[in-house]
Amino acid sequence: MNIIILAAGMGTRLRPYTNDKPKALVNVHGRPILDYQLDVFNTFEQANISLVTGYKRECFDNYKLRQFHNSEYDQTNMVFSLFKAIDVLQQEQPTLICYGDIIFNARIVKKLLATPGDICISADLSWLQLWQDRMEDPLKDAESFKMKKYTDQIVELGKPLKCVEDAEAQYMGLIKLSVHGLKSFINLYNSIPYSETKSMYMTDFIQQLINRGNEVTASTHNEHWYEIDSTQDLEALSSQKLQDIIKS
Repeated sequence: MNIIILAAGMGTRLRPYTNDKPKALVNVHGRPILDYQLDVFNTFEQANISLVTGYKRECFDNYKLRQFHNSEYDQTNMVFSLFKAIDVLQQEQPTLICYGDIIFNARIVKKLLATPGDICISADLSWLQLWQDRMEDPLKDAESFKMKKYTDQIVELGKPLKCVEDAEAQYMGLIKLSVHGLKSFINLYNSIPYSETKSMYMTDFIQQLINRGNEVTASTHNEHWYEIDSTQDLEALSSQKLQDIIKS
């Protein structure tokens, strides 16, 4: 299994913690976010881990992981960063894509890997409590997530929320692709004008896959996890909450 961690971001909403380091290396109770992720991924046999770096990439050198660099990190988004690792995406191996600013446990990953489907994304059913802990108005940050009735097939995600009912779950930044799913990702990317790929968000990309007839499946859960996107997130994550997330 290949694992690609997207860690190119500047983390401007985490300043001053990101003044001298990338977002994925911000310390959470004494350890970088990336270390918590590697603790999980290293429990899986034959996991080949790569990083897509950008801002202050030299800070990752001690990790001795294969790196791909997005030199345009300050003017591009997740999709463009992901395809800097095209050498990995073309290897025709099951692949896991992970955002560099989330902390989670192995149970979430195991369920995602066990979920049938060529394109699967991990989604939190009990997302509202987490968003309420992180911010005053969850509707300003959370995004739509709708599934086909009585199935785990996603029909819409990534749009601004008008009401809580428009989010049956919340995408958390973990994607599993089969070999066929990888080909769908590559084919779509190659069909999009280069200028559009630079600004495209991952949820918009996945929505385009859905719109073109690809089945995207939700691996739903009620597990604890956390996104560290702002100083408010960092300060709200207590030691006890962290232990609830990472306990096996």
